[in-house]
Amino acid sequence: MTENNTSRIGEQALPFDVPGWINWIAQDESGVWWGYTVEPLRNDRGWYENEVGDYIRLGVTVPNNWVDSLRRVNNGS
Repeated sequence: MTENNTSRIGEQALPFDVPGWINWIAQDESGVWWGYTVEPLRNDRGWYENEVGDYIRLGVTVPNNWVDSLRRVNNGS
């Protein structure tokens, strides 16, 4: 976690917290960011966990190339 209540994924600052149990994050076409415990699969408009893990809605930013938004999160573990 960084200052101003933001999280960082690599060089990208995100305006929301990413819980420690999250291993992957991705943005859908509407701009919503989701966190996943297992690597999600892509569909036509976003991502899904394929019923093998947990997920949570993290927040919303302006949609920006959502197809390439999937990132592995390193929460220090």
